[in-house]
Amino acid sequence: MSRGAALTGALLITMATPATWPLALAAFLLRGGILLVTIPIVVLPTPVGLGNVLAPWITPLALGSITVAFVAVSVGAVVLVLGWLVLGGWTAAALEAEAARIVARETAGRASARILAPDAGADDAPAASREPAAIAPGSAPAGWGSDDAVGRPGGIALRILAARVLAYLPLAMALAWASVRYVWTAYLELTNPSDPSVSVVVRVVRSSPDVLAVLVVAWMAGEIVGAVAARRIALEGDGIPAALRIAIATSVRHPVAALGRFWLPTLGLVVVLVISALAAAWSWAVVGTVLGGRSDPVWVVLAVVVFVAIWVVGLLLTAVACAWRAAVWTMADVLDRRTFGGSTGRRPGDWRPDPSSANV
Repeated sequence: MSRGAALTGALLITMATPATWPLALAAFLLRGGILLVTIPIVVLPTPVGLGNVLAPWITPLALGSITVAFVAVSVGAVVLVLGWLVLGGWTAAALEAEAARIVARETAGRASARILAPDAGADDAPAASREPAAIAPGSAPAGWGSDDAVGRPGGIALRILAARVLAYLPLAMALAWASVRYVWTAYLELTNPSDPSVSVVVRVVRSSPDVLAVLVVAWMAGEIVGAVAARRIALEGDGIPAALRIAIATSVRHPVAALGRFWLPTLGLVVVLVISALAAAWSWAVVGTVLGGRSDPVWVVLAVVVFVAIWVVGLLLTAVACAWRAAVWTMADVLDRRTFGGSTGRRPGDWRPDPSSANV
């Protein structure tokens, strides 16, 4: 199977299975996408604002005094973050597994239909072989990818969550190392600016390009290994160590394919997010202008309707992009381990001018 076949085939299946769109969007939002989606309507705090909010809590700690309120707030924040990571990650894993099963059934069903479909122009084929295919697209071999074959949905989601956490361990170590580098670089830039005309954030990132490169590589590796391992768990019922081992081996054996399957859908998602964010920010600014100018109620309603419409369209496009991004890995996993589309109704060695004689 070629890399282009997985990408284009996954896009076609994504468009044909809209049931995967809300599943992919919900998983994306639970894994942190909600922060990207809400950026256009959220006013980011300034350093002065953050200082005013955090100063009452940090000052006693700097003076060596730990208050009960500080401990309570810290514990509450940790519990909230851990709850989001565990419960949100588990829910996202369950949604990912369900979407993978839908795409896998559609992929296997279409491939099975091609196997049983007659060859146009096969004059020497028996009449029985020219009957319509018995397996329709969307179906799959009995029991394949079912809960009985791979385990209970809750256990599958838990294993997927654990596999993704383990796949992100290099990213966690990279973040710990990068935080030390960035803090030290930021301190140097604040005390002795290299270029005061440039923002301190830009100066910090520009002075440490290797840190950003390491973070991107670690994130990419975690995404690729986690995605492949999740499909192995959801579709084949593999254990966590086996799924991670196969995912790493597959990525190492076929690095170009893995990079293509990761970057092309990811860049598509980034384009959708950027365009949606710009459109939503513009419409949100229009709403603020109309409300601040005390315009006619008709204009207020119209501005709000336009903003909501742009917001919904942006979410819909994001859902399709996320579903395609996930379907690429599912289709690659299904087709890489099966041979579909063998020729029927012809003798071995016959020349076939069309490309459907065999698809691997």
